[in-house]
Amino acid sequence: MSFMQVWLSGLVRPSRAFDELKTKPAPLWGLSAVLIHFIITSFTTILALHLLDREPFTPPNLTFLTTDNYYAAETAFLPVFGLAMWLLGSAVVHVILRLVGKQSDFDQILNIIGLGMLIPMPIVWLWDWTMIALNWYQMTVMAVSHSLFALWGVVVHSIGFKRILGLQALTSIGLALVIPAVYIPLAMIFVR
Repeated sequence: MSFMQVWLSGLVRPSRAFDELKTKPAPLWGLSAVLIHFIITSFTTILALHLLDREPFTPPNLTFLTTDNYYAAETAFLPVFGLAMWLLGSAVVHVILRLVGKQSDFDQILNIIGLGMLIPMPIVWLWDWTMIALNWYQMTVMAVSHSLFALWGVVVHSIGFKRILGLQALTSIGLALVIPAVYIPLAMIFVR
């Protein structure tokens, strides 16, 4: 299966996607997935918000950026932020596995987390673009919907950990919960 086939099969059969991912180049496919995720998000969703002169829901924590130019800056730094979160989340999962005495393949973890971050994105992008077009891109709507998307991500990552690393279901779920626990607090600082 090609990269695109694995990605899109993950929308309907994540277990099949991760079975295929097991044999693919690691961490190259994870890196590709993260870059696709954050570059498309930057140059569609974030750029649209900038071009429509939308302001972030909350003032920036990065004080050198003003509210009115935040989305322009975020278009540039979001892919770098995404790469950092991919590496940090993967490293935390790897360290946890090592601390509890489990085998850990860091390259495979990078692939799992990368693809797991990308699988839900076609639906997320479509949702975000629709909310922007209908002028419903509001804090409450986006917080609730993106919380549901984060839960979907936990399920997808759990399946990946179970299928590729051979972990038990509860261990896989626990590790999958680590990813939003790392990502969300940092996203609250940098992503608007």
